[in-house]
Amino acid sequence: MAVPKSQRRVKGQPHLNAIATQRAVKIDALKAKAGKQLVKRARASPRLYMKGTFASYKRGLGKQRNGTAILRIDDVVDKSEAKFYVGKRVAYVYHGYKAKKCVRWNAAPARRSNTRAIWGRIARPHGTAGSVRAKFASNLPAAALGKRVRVYLYPSHI
Repeated sequence: MAVPKSQRRVKGQPHLNAIATQRAVKIDALKAKAGKQLVKRARASPRLYMKGTFASYKRGLGKQRNGTAILRIDDVVDKSEAKFYVGKRVAYVYHGYKAKKCVRWNAAPARRSNTRAIWGRIARPHGTAGSVRAKFASNLPAAALGKRVRVYLYPSHI
């Protein structure tokens, strides 16, 4: 049975469907109860890495060298700032489809996860605009282009 256009749901009005209406009421009640409660993070410690982006592979006009990745680190805008990061560890963190064997697989089942990482190290600056070159344990996949990488602030030489 078709509902006349005049009775169809209007933005801001409750749903015609009883189940959807109950759901909306429950959500509104939860939002009111929560008030201005901030999102609780799983980890209370601060972020110990800089955010970066996998920009490209090292390349020339004719070839692309997949063994070396070019990264852009947030808030790094020139070569002198990029030199600070040479030697620092880098991780590309991603999620696989299923949990794989890890350290203490049987002893600590809570540690099982489908989260994985490819680790690397920053080798040198790239150009004058703050990009850096990094070598990873295994080459980064092409699907990682444009994705986030973590640039850890160790080992420290300060």
